[in-house]
Amino acid sequence: MKIIVASFQCESNSKARLHPKIEDFEYFKGEKIFDKLAVKEVFENAGYEVVPSIYAVALPSATVTEDVYFHFEKQIEQTVKENSDAVGVYIFFHGSMEVDNIGSGELYLVKRIRGIVSNYCLIALSFDAHANVTDELCNYVNIISGFKTVPHTDQVECQLRAANALVYCLKNNVMPYAYMQRVPFLLKNDTLQTAYEPLKSLIAETVKLEAQEDIFTANLFLGHCWIDAPNTSASTVVCATSKKTAETVAKDLANKLWATRRDYKFLCEAELPEECVKRAIKSRGKRVFITDSGDNTTAGAEGESMDILKLFLSANSRKKVCVAGITNPRIVHDFWENADGEEVYIEELNARGKVKVHGKILGWAKEIIGRSLTISFGRVDAIFTELRSAFIEKGNFDKANVDLFSYSIVVVKLGYLFTELKPFADRELFALSDGASCVELKRLNLKNIIRPMYPLDEFEFKA
Repeated sequence: MKIIVASFQCESNSKARLHPKIEDFEYFKGEKIFDKLAVKEVFENAGYEVVPSIYAVALPSATVTEDVYFHFEKQIEQTVKENSDAVGVYIFFHGSMEVDNIGSGELYLVKRIRGIVSNYCLIALSFDAHANVTDELCNYVNIISGFKTVPHTDQVECQLRAANALVYCLKNNVMPYAYMQRVPFLLKNDTLQTAYEPLKSLIAETVKLEAQEDIFTANLFLGHCWIDAPNTSASTVVCATSKKTAETVAKDLANKLWATRRDYKFLCEAELPEECVKRAIKSRGKRVFITDSGDNTTAGAEGESMDILKLFLSANSRKKVCVAGITNPRIVHDFWENADGEEVYIEELNARGKVKVHGKILGWAKEIIGRSLTISFGRVDAIFTELRSAFIEKGNFDKANVDLFSYSIVVVKLGYLFTELKPFADRELFALSDGASCVELKRLNLKNIIRPMYPLDEFEFKA
């Protein structure tokens, strides 16, 4: 008896411009996918033949074009066709992949798979906590398991939860039922962190629910506000032994999540960029981090804005400043042959600087994907990269050959500060900047979401 395994992920951003290319996906085929996925032993130990398909995962980007999507989708579909007698299918998705002219990439693929396999074949999925779950999805799948942490630290546990539920249902001849309840709010993603209330208690409740024998998974999906689509919103999904149980619990969780909609606040100082720069310069702390939230590369933005860099250049700060991860392949290419210490002119800034150091940049999987060039403008250093790169940990600075500890102020293109950087920050400032990942919902001008939607609209809701 066979279980097919695959992963296909790209978190989309409708406001971003850079559509992912085929080569932007970290790609493995066959047994190599289990270097990235944690479910093989669960299935093999239960006596199933594991059939690997592909692992294709890209950094958050603009919407996925049809040609790129089908390049990978067809490979998974082909694996299913060749193994249509499979009793189970497991796929690790993101849950917010938007494909041009198609919509939800996850829904399209799952519908294709369901059209190939038997009605008795169980389909189990793992999703990111920021998934935009479509209304139709639960018509085609049996088990959905989502992350319970934001920032995300439980990817492995999420996979194993889905895999173990799949095995249990197959072994015990259980046909699980999945129910999704939409919750009509879209909140600033960076205010939704699970280590703090009210999400801390809500997540704890989902864990207790999953301890019940008749409930396999209980999920809170917080939505992904940077996709302008009808399925964009928060939701709850419960998978249980019966439709009644799944529906009742999902609606109860939805009402409890809705009741907290006014309680989410930024966990650090959140101000316009100009104010963040002023506060950082005046700060008495050892090191201040500013996150350029509107140009957040981990949310699909380009990472190319120099607005905060310009603010620091105009401020004439006596403190040493690093603006990290500005995507600009022209600067890297044009000045790569210049020696360290050599003067260069940056036309985008109308300023002269000196090449400080040549370095490298890391991809999402911490592999080297390209070059960085750090240029010094007096007390302000800027790390330019030839490809988008998220500076989420000290290792990114190390690969760029930049000493993180030498700076009093560090600017990164993120939303909330990643866990790996927090030990180095004495103070955090969240810049409410414009861009593809702007957190101010009204500025996003969303046209295709279903209204009413809180906080754009004030209304009553009960699941």
